[in-house]
Amino acid sequence: MTLNGIQMLALGLALGAQIAQTAHAIADRRANRHAAAAARTAVKRAAGDRYLGSLALYRIQQGYGARP
Repeated sequence: MTLNGIQMLALGLALGAQIAQTAHAIADRRANRHAAAAARTAVKRAAGDRYLGSLALYRIQQGYGARP
């Protein structure tokens, strides 16, 4: 293999590593965005569940004349 061929091989390996690193960074950023969106959805769902639970308790207390 000539010197030029060895240099091209080294350049190809370095370029391939850089492309792989960039692809992994993009995939990680996308996964982080999806995880953050899922966390926000879970917080909203939990808040809604708490509200509905307290509303149900309020209705039960009002129906039976209980005092809070």
